[in-house]
Amino acid sequence: MERNILVPYEFSNESNYALDHAYELAKTSNYPIHMLYVASNHDDADEWLIELEKVAKKFSEEHNNHKTVATVRVGNLFTTINDYGIEINAYFAVMGTHGLQTIDKAMKLIKKFDRIPAILVQKPLNYGEYDKICVPIDSDKKSRAKFLWVKYLSNIFESKVYVVHPDFKNSIRRKNLNSNLNFAGTIFERENTDFEIKELPEENYADNLYDYMSEIEADIVLFMTDKYKTIITNVQRPRNIELSKKIPIMCVNIRTDIQKLGGFSY
Repeated sequence: MERNILVPYEFSNESNYALDHAYELAKTSNYPIHMLYVASNHDDADEWLIELEKVAKKFSEEHNNHKTVATVRVGNLFTTINDYGIEINAYFAVMGTHGLQTIDKAMKLIKKFDRIPAILVQKPLNYGEYDKICVPIDSDKKSRAKFLWVKYLSNIFESKVYVVHPDFKNSIRRKNLNSNLNFAGTIFERENTDFEIKELPEENYADNLYDYMSEIEADIVLFMTDKYKTIITNVQRPRNIELSKKIPIMCVNIRTDIQKLGGFSY
């Protein structure tokens, strides 16, 4: 079945930013982009579809006539988006968000995506490609699922990967972290991926992470979904709060479908 990229659309600036990001992910492999609006009732669905088709047509014309499909479904926002993503075999969902104001809503939605990673964006595309990918890792073995998507993104954009981790003092956490670092190194060396590893102080880790991403000018950061809220809400420094709005966040669930990438055992 043909792979697609899903953009839940709500006629906002952030939704338009999501479309631009989706195009960068879609154009190399020529994946169609599916725009989905979830209507609250059937009475308005036809009118919403007319408006959505206008946006899709304009976007396609401005982006090399890239295939862009407009769909309106009626139902619960959280289940409808996920169900439609599965129906179209979505590779990613790219969503515009409003940051801390809607973080609980975003969390509720992306937790439904047990096999579809979600890329959350709040700002326009900065440079056009994801050339610098930041991958925070810790002692949790389940976080290795992120490396599958790093592999995919780096193959598209020929990216450099920046692996970041806390300076754990606990011996057990340190041992598990080193295992994850060795795993990452093996994968990236096998794929000839350019990467480097950076240790950051565990105290004030969220701010230290965003300080580092500012330094390297990261284009995207990958978090496990269950860590996303903790990190974002712990960012305190004003410049980092602003930076967290600019850098797209790819949320990966533990049950990400590794078969889509010709996966491997971990």
